[in-house]
Amino acid sequence: MVLVKYEACCPFCKTLHKGEIEMKYRKDNKFNVRYNNKNDHLCDNETCKKTFTVEIDCVGNVVAIPTKDAIKEGEFQWEKLVEGKIVKTINN
Repeated sequence: MVLVKYEACCPFCKTLHKGEIEMKYRKDNKFNVRYNNKNDHLCDNETCKKTFTVEIDCVGNVVAIPTKDAIKEGEFQWEKLVEGKIVKTINN
């Protein structure tokens, strides 16, 4: 297991959020995204307070995406994609 620490901004108000996910490596030393690669966040900004999902793909790209509830409010997911970065990976 590997603990991946990341930083990503809220797709709505651009407030910085930090988080961590436990992931596994595949045989080719890429992340195994089949089991655990998403983490939900609630924005801490008082004016925003919206929920978004942070997703890590197999090569380590971090993307913050609005949840499906934002579509009901008239904001589409593909309009609000925000890239993040991996800060640290800790091998267990």
